[in-house]
Amino acid sequence: MATRSLPLAYLSGAALLAVIAGGGFVLVRDADVLALRLPTRVLAPTKHSLESPRDAVEHFQCNRCHVVPGIEPTSARMSENCVTCHQAITAGRLDLWYKAAYVQRWKEHLTHLVRTPDLGSLGQRVKRSWLTTWLQAPHVVRPLYGATMPKMKIGPREAELIADFFEVTEEDSPELPRGDAAAGRALYEKSQCSSCHYRGDAPLESLRYGAPEFRGPSARRRAPDLRFVRSRMSLAQLRSWLGEPHRILPDTEMPTFPFTSKDIEDLATFLSEPLPGVAAEPRPAYRPRRLEREVHYQEVAQKLSRHLCFHCHSDRNREGDQGPGNSGGFGYDGVSLDLATREGILRGIKRDGRFRGLPDRLENGTPRLVASLLARHAELSGNYDPAVMGMPLGLPPIPNEEIDLIYTWIEQGAPE
Repeated sequence: MATRSLPLAYLSGAALLAVIAGGGFVLVRDADVLALRLPTRVLAPTKHSLESPRDAVEHFQCNRCHVVPGIEPTSARMSENCVTCHQAITAGRLDLWYKAAYVQRWKEHLTHLVRTPDLGSLGQRVKRSWLTTWLQAPHVVRPLYGATMPKMKIGPREAELIADFFEVTEEDSPELPRGDAAAGRALYEKSQCSSCHYRGDAPLESLRYGAPEFRGPSARRRAPDLRFVRSRMSLAQLRSWLGEPHRILPDTEMPTFPFTSKDIEDLATFLSEPLPGVAAEPRPAYRPRRLEREVHYQEVAQKLSRHLCFHCHSDRNREGDQGPGNSGGFGYDGVSLDLATREGILRGIKRDGRFRGLPDRLENGTPRLVASLLARHAELSGNYDPAVMGMPLGLPPIPNEEIDLIYTWIEQGAPE
């Protein structure tokens, strides 16, 4: 929804009457909704030299998903912002202006990118070394959140500039927690922390695009996996968070417990203990299988273009921004990949000045489109292939059986 222009066909009868009867009258409240149909600018990066922290934040378009105090606008307009567009849908702001059947379908599919973390107090919540490393190779921190930070085209220097912008300077001191780990474990269990948090036991293998777990209670979806707590936070940050989470992040759903200073030290000691057997290991590559039946485009379109891939890869509706994967964004130049139509898929990606067509195979014979879908599975744990960008960018991987479907369609010659 965020980067697409919605055709007049989506307009509801009531909205048409309102516009016609009012002689072009537009509700001021919904001006940003109606602006979804207007031409928009291309959002591909334009700065070739990043000199300041602000340059980096603007270049990588942090306000495309987050509110970013200190830049203008703090949040990109709705036609350019995944989150505010999704929030408008769930709040019913599109109900008057679009046909009920379309709005209902959008609401049914809306699971991801309906809320993003507040970056205002980032310097109180994460260490600088963790942030700069994570920006270059994001992995899943909140398993049930679904959406993750997208893999941007960012190197060490650019990551340092972003850390500077958000004033993230904290690092660990040599000090070790001085509490009783056993007492901390008992308090962890008594406080029922595991009702929201995983601690190294997140079922990443089962969390695929469309998984019902992503529609669970908000507090559980937003809760981070605590296996990362000491790599993400300094001991001082962890102590402060356990004592007064709402002072640091006002909209957190973490309860404020009546912990004593001893309780906090015991919990910090327990949470600092290493967890055996949870190191991020590369996952064995799945080998897609060719189905024994014929697959047609309409079936593939339901998996690719109808409610997922077209957000970033579509040039069918308007000039201007056509998604990060088409006209560019998040630090990447555009590659003119249109996945909204069969013709666009057959045209393929534009590389070295020409379209590569389908299937555009890697050296091992795997179609590049399929390889990108497979690569996303390994990226959940932070394992990136420099030759293949995992897709869907920043979202859970699609299930293996759907990859089989797309692989079969391509190997059958992409029948209509």
